Amino acid sequence: MGPDAGGRSPDGLDPAGQDPTGPGSDGGVPTGPSPADPVPGREGPARRRRWPVVAGIVATVLTFAATAGAFVQLPYDTIAPGRASEVQGLLSIEGHPTYVSQGQILFTTVSVLERINVYEYLRGAIDDTIAVVPEERSRGDISPEDYRQLNVAAMADSKTVAELLALRTLGFTGLTAGARITEVLPDRPASPLLRVDDVIVEAGGRGVSSVSDAVAAIEDRVPGDVLSLVVERGGERVALEAELADDGTGGPLLGVLLSDEVSLPFEIGIDSGNVVGSSAGLAYALALIDYLTPGDLTGGAIVGVTGQLEPDGSVVAIGGAAQKAVTVGRAGASVFLVPDGNAEAARTTAPGSLRIVPVGSLRDALAALAELPGSNAGELLAAPAA
Repeated sequence: MGPDAGGRSPDGLDPAGQDPTGPGSDGGVPTGPSPADPVPGREGPARRRRWPVVAGIVATVLTFAATAGAFVQLPYDTIAPGRASEVQGLLSIEGHPTYVSQGQILFTTVSVLERINVYEYLRGAIDDTIAVVPEERSRGDISPEDYRQLNVAAMADSKTVAELLALRTLGFTGLTAGARITEVLPDRPASPLLRVDDVIVEAGGRGVSSVSDAVAAIEDRVPGDVLSLVVERGGERVALEAELADDGTGGPLLGVLLSDEVSLPFEIGIDSGNVVGSSAGLAYALALIDYLTPGDLTGGAIVGVTGQLEPDGSVVAIGGAAQKAVTVGRAGASVFLVPDGNAEAARTTAPGSLRIVPVGSLRDALAALAELPGSNAGELLAAPAA
């Protein structure tokens, strides 16, 4: 096909393959650059200079974001595996024979980080052994410092309960000598009369040797009754007349929190270090029983133990069971005794070499240990209960 009437080929280029409006054409267009056009050879460097500026801005933004991620606190806590410690090495006994075992009873902790940053949150989100929990679920509306103080008190109580139940298991009696007041509730009729660390030794004309005795004396009455008390205060006995309040359900209420006043036949020490909380109670009790009796409670095995031990011998569920299973597995334990309510969680992270055994009481724990070859727990269970 020939050129069209204008002398150009159909593809929009002139016969020589040049744009007739470009430089060097004879189409009436100036051959030099127009004043509005960029000067040839200068537009490249100008564009290249803009790239370092943009890159610098991006780098600054990313650096700021990375720094903020490390310092901005989120309303979440993480619970991660902690450490496992042999309990027998933490015990000290004066005034009674002790026996070192070949096996080990381990208590285990968790590592808690409060108000974590973005990176800690992301780590917890991708690590199955770390739990990320809202802080209100961890401690409600209690401040971190108050929460720690509660856990310090819980550790002290767990030691006392462990000592009492261990010695009772071994046949000791007369281990309590009253009901100690650990907190006085405000705005109750008896509040002005009672003090923290008063030890109630009589209530309603009857001797009080334990918390259960004091509770029984209160429950025999109705709100508005006056209950006669004798307390030990500063080495002296003080007689009081305390009016009982209504507990909100029509029952009587003295308005105090109580714990057993312990009177042990020999000195027992448990060095818990900086560990707080109540979850070591069962481990402490079993280790004391083991340390105070010949033989080996675990039959030479390494056994992890966790659970809050109550004064009646029951074992209450605790937090962080999944993380504690990881910890005792890493420590080489073959068995992990956990409260009934924690068994399912512990199994989700336990290594295949670790057997999870749920228990509901101190006697359940002894029965579980009795199944281990070489354990003396069966002999203790066969002995008459104190």
